[in-house]
Amino acid sequence: MGKVRIIKISESFIQEALDYSLLSKSYTSNRHDFHEGGLDAKQRKMFEGKLGEKILKTFFLENKVCFKEDQTSHKEADYYDFKLEDGTTVDVKTRTKDFHTRNLEMVEQFNKMPKDIYVSVRLFPDKKEGFILGWFTKEDIIKINRIENNGYLDNYVLYDNELRPIQELLDLIFKRVKND
Repeated sequence: MGKVRIIKISESFIQEALDYSLLSKSYTSNRHDFHEGGLDAKQRKMFEGKLGEKILKTFFLENKVCFKEDQTSHKEADYYDFKLEDGTTVDVKTRTKDFHTRNLEMVEQFNKMPKDIYVSVRLFPDKKEGFILGWFTKEDIIKINRIENNGYLDNYVLYDNELRPIQELLDLIFKRVKND
């Protein structure tokens, strides 16, 4: 994977993530039944997911990428995590453990509302920091077409060795902007 750059999440972004997770915990999907149950667990997992998004947001801001964040109500599933200047939708996949080596996207969700790009982030929740592992496209999901079901819903799966380097995503974004 090469050298990783740790991204520290700002206090204001941490607060944004916490506020959203507290608002949404009663509405968070029960479809993700691979996590332990209860409202506190839902709130914690939502908080961790939102912190992962803040890592990518920080990366985009540092690299002067134009984007907008999803503004969907906390009562419904979001349409995307970020939308780039050219309309490309981005979804962040956050993991919190070293043994997490797969990137999962529920088949049902992918069929209903696929995103253009998925970015995988490793979060260290206790330190409120992390790094970007890499990214993949919806076309990568279709091409690889690996579905696993480990006692919960069917998920498309990409392994970390199938991720693209994040620098390639930056190059692609700036190439698209230049061509527009």
